[in-house]
Amino acid sequence: MTEENGKPTENDVDLNDLAFDQDANQFDDGDEIIAELDDSELSALEQMQAKIEALNAELEATKAQLKQKDEEILRVAAEGMNLQKRSQRDLDNTRKFANDKIIKAMIPVMDSFDKALEVIDDENCELTIEAMIEGTQNTHKIFAKVLEDNGIEIVNPLGEQFDPEIHEAMSMVASPEHEKNTIVNVFQKGYLLNGRVIRAAMVVVAQ
Repeated sequence: MTEENGKPTENDVDLNDLAFDQDANQFDDGDEIIAELDDSELSALEQMQAKIEALNAELEATKAQLKQKDEEILRVAAEGMNLQKRSQRDLDNTRKFANDKIIKAMIPVMDSFDKALEVIDDENCELTIEAMIEGTQNTHKIFAKVLEDNGIEIVNPLGEQFDPEIHEAMSMVASPEHEKNTIVNVFQKGYLLNGRVIRAAMVVVAQ
């Protein structure tokens, strides 16, 4: 019971104290909830950190693989460039020395001419027409052999039928002793290289 002046008695319950006790209980419950949430968040954070570390490790491994691939690409590119340079150098050498065989074969022809000129310049040497003819014939034979050995065929079609594939008619003349289209004169011999015309024979053809 309360006194008439409103002061609480010993049996009265203070509402302020009851409210404080309720707030305290609520605070204790909040601490437990926060503690539980912190543990959960910590676990999630640790898992996330572990995942990040795993991703970083995977990223580093991928970077290493990409670096290795880049090095391989650069090495292959360098090898390709070197191969291209070697091929170009080999091609240039082939072009420069493609005629090496025929040039070597022609050197004896030049030697023959040198010998002939030495004889002409030698005042003590008696040079006859027969010797000059013989020397010229020998040089001609050597040169003709050089051409033959290198696939060059001399075309001298005198008395043959005209063939526009390998002959070039300079003129046509009446020639009763020859059949029509017979070559009666050769202005200039022709040449074939392995069967291909490199210069047609210039000829006169009978009408």
